[in-house]
Amino acid sequence: MSDPEDRLQHALAELEKHGRVSVQALAEHFHVSRETVRRDLKRLELEGHLRCIYGGGVKPRPDADEPIADRMRLNAREKARIAECAATLLRDHIKIFVDTGTTTLAFAKHLRNWPDITVYTNSLDIVALLADAGHPNLVAVGGDVRASYRAFMGQDPVDLVTRHLFDIAFVSIATVDSRFGFMDLGQDEANIRRALRKHSKQCVMLADSSKFGRQGSICTYEFRDVDILITDAPLKADFAAQMDQAQVKVLYA
Repeated sequence: MSDPEDRLQHALAELEKHGRVSVQALAEHFHVSRETVRRDLKRLELEGHLRCIYGGGVKPRPDADEPIADRMRLNAREKARIAECAATLLRDHIKIFVDTGTTTLAFAKHLRNWPDITVYTNSLDIVALLADAGHPNLVAVGGDVRASYRAFMGQDPVDLVTRHLFDIAFVSIATVDSRFGFMDLGQDEANIRRALRKHSKQCVMLADSSKFGRQGSICTYEFRDVDILITDAPLKADFAAQMDQAQVKVLYA
């Protein structure tokens, strides 16, 4: 059996050399299972050394979010479960806003079966998905196009949100910190999410477990600002206690 610390140091060396590491390559190098390597990489992610993606890990980018192609591969199965759980909150004849993000994109796939729901979104991918499906009640919330987010950003979407009242806002987030709450990496997405909190009857946060225990650069929401949190794994004790104190309903996918 290989030593865990040897595996971690080797993974860090490969990450420094190549900018990314492969689960398959590390498993073959140390003659361990891919699941063992995934646990190693998850530990390195929690320590801030890398970001896990499908098949391996890449160097983190602390000053910006990951390119959407990488984010789409990150915890895809977990996001699909979160999306399925979020879909149980839907009902006919409501008006919702679906935030930009890979987890919300997974959730939006379920909206193809809900033609009587009015859907507002600033996500280019969600607009394309539902437009291709012929969704009859879709509103694209325009603004400045941010290619890295594949979304409309800036003041225009914020202004539109403030002119409406939504039954539910389905939002995502960059990180969740036990001290500073739900955090973002960019001001534009934080501004939209804050406006949505004020102009929605219910705020539903979709956040997979990889988001917890990491700090962003902008404090977007306090825990009490969220009505329902949907995640894929049991929260650690400190997060669970804070959600309970803030009266956040936690659903596990």
